Amino acid sequence: MDEGIVKKTGVAIFKGEIISLIINFIGLIILSLIMTYSNFSDNNISTIIIAINTIAILIGSSLSTIRLDKNGIINGLIIGFLYMIIYLLIALIFKGTINFSTKTIILFILGIIAGGIGGIIGVNLNKKAN
Repeated sequence: MDEGIVKKTGVAIFKGEIISLIINFIGLIILSLIMTYSNFSDNNISTIIIAINTIAILIGSSLSTIRLDKNGIINGLIIGFLYMIIYLLIALIFKGTINFSTKTIILFILGIIAGGIGGIIGVNLNKKAN
């Protein structure tokens, strides 16, 4: 395998992680502001957090795989998987435990799927531009 391709892929995956984490952080800040300054119900918080994470991974993997010529789905799946591992590690650090509930499993699965879909979108956007 060409060393340039490996480096390009590694940079794309790292970029996808950073973009996804930044988008997630911004989304969670917006959610917290909405909750603070409105009569927002606490019942839907976990569903909204799942949506924010899924959208963040989708956008991050799409933007990071635009420069790749192929294997968008594989790189996107890797981005989604690594993102979810980082997310669970952060939860473990701050909460001291990981609650493996149904919502956690759904979040994990949706994160990986969103990464794969985003990877496909990114590679196809590259092909449209050329």
